[in-house]
Formats: sequence, structure tokens, C-alpha cells
Amino acid sequence: MLKAKRNSKSTLETSCISKKAAPVDEQLVLELETLAGWWSRMAEATTLDEIESVALAGLVSLTGMDVAYTSRREAGVWTVTGHIGLTGDPSGVAIPEEMVPYADALRAGQTICYEAPSEMGPDLAPILGSIGLGSLYGVPIMKGDECVGGLAIGRPVASTFAARDRALVNLFASHLSTLAKNRELVQSLETLAESVPVIVLRTDPNGWINWYNRRWYEFTGQTREEAAGWGWQTAHHPEDFLRVMEEWPKALATGQRIEIEFRLKRYDGPYHWHLARVEPVRDDKGKIISWYGTVVDIENQKQALERTKRAVEAMQQAFLPSRLPTRSSIQIDATYVSAEEEARVGGDWYDAFELADGRLCFSIGDIAGHGFEASIAVGQLRQSIYTLARLIDDPARILGEVNRVLHAQNLGALVTALVGFIDRDETTMRYATAGHPPPIIAYRPDEPATTLPTGGPPLGAVEELALSNQTIPIERNMVVALYTDGITEQGRDVLAGEAKLRAAVSKLVGTAFLRPASFIYESVLEGHLPNDDAALLVLHFSDVEAAQRFIRPGIHKQWRFHASDAKASHVARREVGLFLRNMCGDTDATFESELIVGELLANTVAHAPGLVHLIVEWTGEHYVLVVRDNGPGLEQVVAALPSDPMNEGNRGLFLIGALSSHVEVAPSPAGGAELRVILPLRPISDYATTVIS
Repeated sequence: MLKAKRNSKSTLETSCISKKAAPVDEQLVLELETLAGWWSRMAEATTLDEIESVALAGLVSLTGMDVAYTSRREAGVWTVTGHIGLTGDPSGVAIPEEMVPYADALRAGQTICYEAPSEMGPDLAPILGSIGLGSLYGVPIMKGDECVGGLAIGRPVASTFAARDRALVNLFASHLSTLAKNRELVQSLETLAESVPVIVLRTDPNGWINWYNRRWYEFTGQTREEAAGWGWQTAHHPEDFLRVMEEWPKALATGQRIEIEFRLKRYDGPYHWHLARVEPVRDDKGKIISWYGTVVDIENQKQALERTKRAVEAMQQAFLPSRLPTRSSIQIDATYVSAEEEARVGGDWYDAFELADGRLCFSIGDIAGHGFEASIAVGQLRQSIYTLARLIDDPARILGEVNRVLHAQNLGALVTALVGFIDRDETTMRYATAGHPPPIIAYRPDEPATTLPTGGPPLGAVEELALSNQTIPIERNMVVALYTDGITEQGRDVLAGEAKLRAAVSKLVGTAFLRPASFIYESVLEGHLPNDDAALLVLHFSDVEAAQRFIRPGIHKQWRFHASDAKASHVARREVGLFLRNMCGDTDATFESELIVGELLANTVAHAPGLVHLIVEWTGEHYVLVVRDNGPGLEQVVAALPSDPMNEGNRGLFLIGALSSHVEVAPSPAGGAELRVILPLRPISDYATTVIS
């Protein structure tokens, strides 16, 4: 006969839990530890089939039964999905529900129990006997109120089922139900992940990768065994691996999502850039139960970006003056930093040039927006001012004509601008502004710098501009700073930014800074990158020749930036190049030295994932470039071309060794490497120029 009983918690309580008054049962403790081990293995399984397989092995181990099997119910059909001890192999055989005599009991959430063939009845006994069952105890697996399968134990002969064995089957069935619900969702997500054209991964809470979709194996050529756990590390480019191993453990420790770019080795050898985004998955209590992520191949985008960067850098060089006028009594200096993160190009400009009659013309401006299109407009406006300044001796009229050009070409842009002249005998400075920030002027180092008058709407705002000129008498040692608002808006506190700017301008009066614009920029920005394009033009009415005779051995200039900050590295490289050209002129030796700087910085950024310290020293005889980092370091600078023509790193080191007078590599005080390179340079005069700071 069919014995049907409701699942109940009391069964477990009476069979598996000792009475409070009883002493500790060591056998019970051992069984509970064993049970916990099987449950942990079930939780670690990655598919429903694996979960069920572990459950069956656990039941057979704990109950000593000869037979255990699982079945699933879907659309009125029962299928045996896994078994231990059944005769033949019924796995996968689909049986219509009407042919399962005990289906009604299971659907109702009841257990079934046949302890002898006689209890099965004449129809069921031969069927169960044919697959090796003379006794059977089965429990439904429920999903809410719906039966979705069953878990059963048995023997080939008649047998009784103790309360302990029944309780264990109930426990495993309950655990299976919980894991199956979670796993069904995971499997549906993983099935979807197999159809997407990117790498998808899953890890356990500790970062151990326990699943990839097929895209990982297709790209890397790894087997599942090779990629399991931390095996993915071998697919990473060595130069990126240290950074990955800094960021990924940090994400695991903090529970924060990670987004990182790195190179992966393709199955046939070449490396491709990838973008990885990995997010934690949490339970209802906020505990991380796994991590899921995508890894997208961005090699084509990287190559396109690199081509764009080279193009826009060339454009930027074309649109900004390659050199500024030099006079014995006026030091003109400038700096420019774009807010465009990838392309070093923006919508600000500065310019200064001499006219045939001895006057100096200067301009600075800011087009709304930045990027490629803004830079094209910069080139048009700067050229218009350059041309008009040779025809019109009136800053306000020049700006008015530029405004008409804007309207005639229908550019639809708003532009703030300043144009000015310094007369031939250097006694007066005239300028006009169109919506531009006011110039800053300082006469003495012990007095605060002040703002000069400004006014008028921006170019492009109205069709006809009515602007006026301002005339300022020139005094010796006075300093005038012209700037765009990216200089003062870095911290979103414009007043504080302007105060820093005025203080920095005052400090220049009566000094001999080699790069006054860089000094101001660093003083105001304090190592931060601007939120907007930033241009700065400084007019220092000082005795430049006297300043150049001031000799100060030792450090002339230094920069610090993090290797992961590509923009800061680019700015440092440009600043070093300007420094060397100012010191030694625009010669072949200067060009070679700039190549050395570029190769050294490229090598350092690639191999040293930390702070980089760049120094230019004058020893009295030589210029020495010092690069310190806290990376893994270099053993030597090779003196021959690499045998592998694709080895760009060694080719760069070869160039450094070939072009420089002497190279030394030693451990850095920061824990990495220190490279000291004697540059093939001499100062313009017999005296060394210095920076006073």
C-alpha cells in the first residue's frame, strides 16, 4: 500500500537532535560535520546536474542505501536526471505523469514510502523491480506550491526506512530546492552569456573564477583546467599584470566594482587591449555571494584612438605657436593643458608674435567646448587675428572684425577673447577684451596683484560689437598674466582660484623664473588637472639677460606624476621639451634629447605602476635627465638593436643608449629604478639659465 506523510520539521527534530539533558553525542557531531561538508560541496557545484550528483553521493554515504536518484517534473513529464545504483540507465527517460502512480502524492507535497514490493501493488512492483528497487522512500522537491521534482532512496530488496534516513532525505530535498532556485537563475544568465560576443566571467566571493563563457577559451586558447581559479593570470600581458593585481584585490577587499583596461594574449600570440568591468552580487543581507563581469576586446578602438591622438597632437602643434618672441627686456611664456582626456586638443589658444614695425601682438581666447571641432575653430580664429593685426593697429577693431567672421561663417560658437599690442619702445600696452577674464597685473612682490579692466560680450553673441581699448603704462619688472577660465575653475571655487592666481603672479616680480607660466600653473592647480581647457600667457617685463647669468648648480626643474595618469605624463614630456629648447635653442641636439625624454617616459609609464619623479639637472658641464620610479626597475640599457623587430621596449632603450652621452641605471630611493642620462646639450650662452623657486 502507499504510505503518504506530510513533510514535517518534527521528523528531523526527533531523529537528528539529541535531547537537551543527554550528554554530547560524538557520533552525532561527526554526522553533522559530515552533513555540512556535503552541503558545502552542493553549494560549490556550478550546474544543477552537479548539485544533484553531489546530493546523491551524500545520501548514499550518510544512509548506507544501495540506491538514490533524482527526477525532475516539467510540463507533466517526469525525467530521471541522476542516480546511483539503479539497474540499467534510466537517466533522461521521459515518463508521462499519468504513468507515475505516486505522482498525485508528490504534486501534493507528500512523501512516498514503499518498504516491500507487496506495498507497491501489482502494476508498480514490476516496473520498480526492473530498475533495481524493492523498497523506495521519496520526497518531492518543491518550488513554492509547485512540485518540480523528487529525491528518493531505496534498496533492491524489502527494507524499512529509519526516521534518521527519512530526515536526511527531507533535508537534502529542501537544500536542493533552495539551490535549484538560485541555480536556475544563474543558468539562464549563463545561457544568455554564451550568446553575447564578449567574455563573461563569474567568481566566488573571494575572487576565485569558477566560470567563463566560451568566448574566453576561444580567445585565449586556454582549456577549462588551465583557466580555472587564478589560471587566468597567465593570459595577461606582463606589463599590465602588476596593475591588475593591485586593483583586483583592492576591489575584493572593499566590495567596490572594478573597471580596468589591460592586454590579453590571443591564442595565436598577439596581445589585444580589453576593458573589464566586474560587479559584486549580494544577498538580501548585503553579503557578497559572487562577482560577475564582462571583458570586452577594445583593440580596434585603441588603435583608432591612437591614430586620432597623433592627428590631433599634430593639429594642436599647428594651431599653437611653436615658439614665442624673445627680447632682452620682455620674457614671454605660455602653457596649455587640454581637458580632453584622450585627445590632447581643446578649444583654448594663446599667441604672441612680432610685427614688422617692432610692435608685439598677443592674443588669448576660449571657445565654448573642447575637442576636435573646437580645435579647428581655434585655428581659424587665431589665423584671423594674426592676419588682421598686420592691417589694423586697434585691438577693439580686430575683435570686431573677428566677430563678423564668426557670423559670416555661421559657426554658432561663443568665444571669449583678448587681443593686445605692446608698442615698439615698450612704454605702453593696449588691449581689448570680448567677454574674457580680466588680465592680472603685479608691480611689486610685496603687493597683491590686481585685475585690469575687462568688458564686452563674447564673440558670436551679437552681430555688431562695440568694444573699447584699455591702455596700461609699462613699468620695469611688472608681470601681466592672461588666462582662460580653466586656470581658475579647477576646484569649482572661482574666487579661491583667482586669489591663488594673483598670489602667484606677485611672486614673479623681481625674479628670474625660466618658465614663469609653468610656475603659475603649478601654483594655482597644485598638481590637479583642470576641469576645462586651460591656457596661460605671461608677459614678464624684466631683464632677461641678467637673469640668464644667474648660475645655480643642481636641480633646474622637476616634475612628479603617476604612471597611470597619461595626461600628466604628456604634459611633463611637453614641459621638458620646452625647457630644453629655451635653454639650448632649437638644434639637432635638442631634438635628440627630446627623443631620449620621450623614450624614457614611455618605458617608465609602461613598466613602473606608481609615482614617477622626473628631474633636469645642470652640473656646470652637462645637462642630466634623471628619472626615478618605484617599479620593478631595469637591469641595463642595451647597446644593440633587439633581435625581435617587434620589441618596441628594447628598441627604445637602444635609442636612449645611442643618442645620449652616458647612461647609468641604479636602484631608486623610491624602491624602483633611477636612470641618469647625460643629454647631448650645451646652453645657448656660456652661462646656464636656472629656475628660482
